[in-house]
Amino acid sequence: MSIQLNQQLIMAYEDYKYLLNRGYNRKPALDLVTARYNLSKKERLLLYRCTHSDKEIEEVKRKIVINPSEIAIDGYNIAITLLSAIYEDEIFLCDDGFYRDLGLGKRKNDPEIFEALILVNEYLSHKDVKSLILLDSQISKSGELASKLRKLGINVEVVNKTDKMLLLRKEVIVSNDFLILNKAEKVYDLLGEIIGNIWNIKVFKIPPT
Repeated sequence: MSIQLNQQLIMAYEDYKYLLNRGYNRKPALDLVTARYNLSKKERLLLYRCTHSDKEIEEVKRKIVINPSEIAIDGYNIAITLLSAIYEDEIFLCDDGFYRDLGLGKRKNDPEIFEALILVNEYLSHKDVKSLILLDSQISKSGELASKLRKLGINVEVVNKTDKMLLLRKEVIVSNDFLILNKAEKVYDLLGEIIGNIWNIKVFKIPPT
């Protein structure tokens, strides 16, 4: 079922953001708003992924690098959101300016993850950006995917915990996972550039304007 950005959901977003700005912890604040507006699981997930305090947004935007020379990529998260855009699934431009999907990783074993990462590599090659793709070993067939990408000359590593390993890298970080963005020193909004070039894609903006 698709999400409708109706007045009730907008009010829920505003209340949740208000609580975050007041310093409330995420879970109790979201529990309160979910009960108040009788939100569905998908609506709750949307608010969780797309709502941040003004301070959090300011801190992440301060880290953004426009033209990095070297980057480390959160492979699955970036590929999955890109595929969601290509397949015209629901894509949300969240209040921190980053694109996210609500697929809960349902495409992690999609064979087209391979094609999405090739597209990412081609885009970066045109920009002369050196990149390393990190794939989580806990996802099945990550080793096979890495092997196929390496045969094309793509720099890729399979690691135990992608989030932790990304944060240990010296390169600028590419992810749309806010927990990673929040802890990284420098970030690059690769999806924002690529998705902006996909024609006729429907993007829901949070909050709506």
